[in-house]
Amino acid sequence: MRKLWLLAVVATFWSACMPGALADDLSGLWAGPWYRGMTSGTMTLQINADGTGVIQFMNLDNFGEDAVALSNVKKDGNNFDFSAAGAGASVFVASTQLISGGKALKGKAKYEGFPIKFKLKRR
Repeated sequence: MRKLWLLAVVATFWSACMPGALADDLSGLWAGPWYRGMTSGTMTLQINADGTGVIQFMNLDNFGEDAVALSNVKKDGNNFDFSAAGAGASVFVASTQLISGGKALKGKAKYEGFPIKFKLKRR
């Protein structure tokens, strides 16, 4: 019984010290490049503690350059999925993963039927 208790304490301490412990804190301002084929630009993602937020693109055709509210938000550990409807008819649908000890979000998305990759750093 004593060994089991000690194992539980060590496991709790270990998980608290691991980068994955930052998984619950995705809130903040994230920015970086996005890529779709030969086209690229920058994006900014603001995630609030309650999961709400906005996204803004530079150079993404038919989306617009205004900040747009996130929708269909799903937060699960290191993963953060969301969508956003810009000025065009299509919806940007993204799935991200917290990496680099909580300092970056790596993501894949679809917009207008085309795949988009991005990597955002915490600002």
